[in-house]
Amino acid sequence: GEGGERPKRAARPPRTDRPERAERGAPSGGEGEASSSGNPPEPGSQLFIGNLSWETGWQDLKDHFRTIGEVERADVAVGRDGRKKGFGFIRYSAAEDAKKAMDELNGVEFMGRPLEVRLDNKA
Repeated sequence: GEGGERPKRAARPPRTDRPERAERGAPSGGEGEASSSGNPPEPGSQLFIGNLSWETGWQDLKDHFRTIGEVERADVAVGRDGRKKGFGFIRYSAAEDAKKAMDELNGVEFMGRPLEVRLDNKA
């Protein structure tokens, strides 16, 4: 008996980062509580960044994409083992900056690899 067999797939906890019903366009609860951080991103302002070098961290990504416009948020996907997955996301304050970044940075080499820059269609 070999023993120590782990079940093939651990039960994943439910994703809590997305609320079940997005209340888009619903009036907010009170006046003056619209803070810029709480608003949903402008449509078309979030980008998927592929083909990242394994060394690239979110800070590198943010610094690189800040050359185009104001970056609200930068993320690099990391697996459960702590290793980077080679892709990430950039969110600009304005959709036109995202479009400009697609035009100017897609296919351009960054940290040794040509980046894939496209709209994040899940945003």
